[in-house]
Amino acid sequence: MNKRVKAFTIMEITVVMLISAIVIGIAYTAFNIIGQSYRSFQHKNEELAVLIRLDELLRKDFSRADTISKTAGGIFVKTGTDSVTYAFEPDFTVRTSTIIDTFKLNVQDVTASFETSPITTIDPVSEQNRIDELDFSILFENEKIPYTYYKQYSSANLIERNPNAIN
Repeated sequence: MNKRVKAFTIMEITVVMLISAIVIGIAYTAFNIIGQSYRSFQHKNEELAVLIRLDELLRKDFSRADTISKTAGGIFVKTGTDSVTYAFEPDFTVRTSTIIDTFKLNVQDVTASFETSPITTIDPVSEQNRIDELDFSILFENEKIPYTYYKQYSSANLIERNPNAIN
């Protein structure tokens, strides 16, 4: 009695292995593409989070400040007993307060002014370095994004700037 055992031929097994290899190759390629897209998305969001955080801190510091002065490399923000210093470098910005934050952003064209007059030199009298506007651009993904911050001083605060203004 010759019993035949049911089995696949070598040709059928070869075809199945070939189809399986093609499906595995497609799945691996799709996985790599999705992984790259996710890493790119995550990197872009991290850079955007740094940009948003710098903007938030500058807005907060400008709104809470008693006085803001231009320094050699940035600005000095005085709030009551606290102070914050911003140093603007081409490839990063450093914010120094109770802690130090470094924002890795390409900052360009930093301009500080008071009553629309640009402050280009640092005066030995700190009151002459007061600013009410800060402008700069950030190069983000090969696109220049302009930022402008304003400080509106109270009249009492401005009289302190020039005590002769009362007379």
